[in-house]
Amino acid sequence: MENSIFVRYRALCAAAALGAAVAMTPFGHASAQPGVPKVMNLATHGVGSVLNATGIGLGKVIGTHLDTQVKVMPTAGPAQWLPQIATGEVHLGVLNNYDALHGRRADAGYEKALGGKGAPIVLLTSGTRNWLGPIASTESGIKGCADLKGKRVVTRYTGSAGITAQGSAMMANCGLRAGDYKEVAVAGGPDKGIQAVIDGTADVAASAAVGMGIIAELDARKGARFVALDPSPEAWARFREHFPAAPKKLDPDKARVGVRDTLYVAEYPFYLVAAESLSEEAAYRIVKVLWEKNQELFPLHARLRHWVKENYVDADATIPYHPGAIRFYKEVGAWTPQMDQVQARLLGKR
Repeated sequence: MENSIFVRYRALCAAAALGAAVAMTPFGHASAQPGVPKVMNLATHGVGSVLNATGIGLGKVIGTHLDTQVKVMPTAGPAQWLPQIATGEVHLGVLNNYDALHGRRADAGYEKALGGKGAPIVLLTSGTRNWLGPIASTESGIKGCADLKGKRVVTRYTGSAGITAQGSAMMANCGLRAGDYKEVAVAGGPDKGIQAVIDGTADVAASAAVGMGIIAELDARKGARFVALDPSPEAWARFREHFPAAPKKLDPDKARVGVRDTLYVAEYPFYLVAAESLSEEAAYRIVKVLWEKNQELFPLHARLRHWVKENYVDADATIPYHPGAIRFYKEVGAWTPQMDQVQARLLGKR
């Protein structure tokens, strides 16, 4: 008989797929509000991922209160959907701060996918902070950086420049270089790295987010354990050379499968972004809805409980904000003179 946690994981994946279908249906309204497209496509990672579940929740709240149809589009990742921002096929997207930055610049692995032309994306809200670290099976005996030497570690995720950068950052934090460990590559996102640990083709997946469903499968099969990162300033400076994140101390919790001891992981934000071509009125109304109906997100997914207003305006943003979003944030007093300087600096980086 299958472990009950594994069964629940598969049920969650099925629920995510159903949620995507629900988010793609009209919400019983005949037309959109003035300035808001009647149909908006919102791109995410694949079904079963945290970003897909996040997109489904955001799409539901936006669609319900703006009399519009939000179609959630599961994809292989930003390398697939960012080119569709320029063509108008995608209006909105959910991704991390690294992929937003380098997708907008068309560098650091995005050159080919974007043909050397940066994706015209701007920020609507900074949201949930993701917690990330390497993960291994408890059977392996791997607990910290010192245990990674000589091990088979998934650090290359083909088709995902951002996740590959996370893998490089993890190894740099641990003070390890190529040759200190055996590099393993997988095709796809972090779930594929964890699957390699389950299958026994790797000892460690360098990129795993706390709360990923597949971690429950690893835990059911072999036991799951997050590998502790080095919290020292020197180690974190090495980390940030590859990926923009900060250290986060986590304690064990029943909702944090794999966090067996108090340890440090990496923390960074997810973004809701929009095409630069999205009208100022549409951006304004989307942000207004998410701000005023913020609590409606919380029951839709565990990670959406942390998509809170306090994070929407982010002084550490890696891409500039949409003018429509800025207009709303100024109205509610969330936009400061410091943010004018941040915006000017980010616009100058394009």
